[in-house]
Amino acid sequence: MMIRQASSEIINGIRGRMVMDLFRKISETVSKGVSTATEKAQQTVEITRLNSQISSKRKEIEKLYGDIGAAVFNGYLNKDLSLAEPKVIPACEQIAAIRHEIDTLEDRIMMIRNEKECVCGKKVPFDTRFCPSCGHRFPEPSAQAERNAANPEPDQTADADTTDITGNMQEPEPAAASDWSDVGRALPVYRMEEEPFPGERAQDIADACPACGTTVEAGARYCPSCGTPVSS
Repeated sequence: MMIRQASSEIINGIRGRMVMDLFRKISETVSKGVSTATEKAQQTVEITRLNSQISSKRKEIEKLYGDIGAAVFNGYLNKDLSLAEPKVIPACEQIAAIRHEIDTLEDRIMMIRNEKECVCGKKVPFDTRFCPSCGHRFPEPSAQAERNAANPEPDQTADADTTDITGNMQEPEPAAASDWSDVGRALPVYRMEEEPFPGERAQDIADACPACGTTVEAGARYCPSCGTPVSS
């Protein structure tokens, strides 16, 4: 009788520990899932806010385009286009400055998405060593750059997007156009495309790299890990 009772207590103790371990694992899984979902939601909110700033700045550029056109047309009516230059040159400089701000915001979005941009224009995950599109080899990132990509700092310019674009700029201003002939060259080209998070791309895995075995996305021409050409 005592042996049976002792055996029952041992079994109940084992069952109790198993139940506790199960609850602990479930709790850890749920906590991890909630943390991941919260982080993703915060990233989505931040990217939405940055895209809103970019949209606002592009509207500023459109308005400046209109100001330039009006100034040039008034010069045409007066048969002297040089009359428009005092208005056109400052407007062009403002556009160049706003485009520079847009580049900074887009770089911030790529950092949040843990991406980087290749010389060919393709956006790839930050830890990619070779561009899967053109085969370009990325320089080895510094330890600090890797930490920044993994844990991007909050945007410190969040409240500065409504300030006058001619106010104090923390970033160096692009080169100004010196005359009518180089107005176009003074304006840097800025990126317009927007892409989803890397994990949200609807791409299939095509095959494994014949050299290192890394899985390669459908349509990739080069292995992102070792740079070996692969068939698409």
